[in-house]
Amino acid sequence: MTAGVSSSYSGAPADRRTGMGRTGLVVLGVAALVVGGILIFNPYAAVRTLALFLGLSLIVGGCLEIVAGWDSGRRLSSTVLGGLLILGGLLTAFWPGVTVWTLAVLTGISLIIHGLTRIMVAFMGRAEIPHWGWLALAGAVNLVFGILALAWPEATVVVLSLILGFQILAFGIVLLVAAFVRPPSPQAATA
Repeated sequence: MTAGVSSSYSGAPADRRTGMGRTGLVVLGVAALVVGGILIFNPYAAVRTLALFLGLSLIVGGCLEIVAGWDSGRRLSSTVLGGLLILGGLLTAFWPGVTVWTLAVLTGISLIIHGLTRIMVAFMGRAEIPHWGWLALAGAVNLVFGILALAWPEATVVVLSLILGFQILAFGIVLLVAAFVRPPSPQAATA
């Protein structure tokens, strides 16, 4: 008599979000929380420092995107989406003579493009992606904060820091939740 408990010996498929993928999501999610917290609680940083932190937040978000899709069949779309954020982050961090207006525009455009693409990928792959709604929510968060950044291109350093701090903080939280939410098992779906 057996107790219907699956183990690695029973031939049950392993959870897809184990090992490096989950560890990467957690590490980068925590990094996003730290960078977002710094931006929120230290909004009076100089423009150059703000550019480095904003660039770092976009780069961390891009790495999160790549890691989130690495253990799935969507490596290509995750790599492209992550690459967009990383490119925006590098431009933001290393633009010579950067101004607050330039930061707002670069960050806003990066977040809008990433958010729209993330939402499209989540909806197009909803049949194959467990908990695709979390990914669409992460895209919507980026879209909203990208629009906010573009709506106030002459924003003060404080406003821009708060907007992007909340964006990376929210994105980190959504991806940390996604790292620990288990997709439904195929047996549960048919039962």
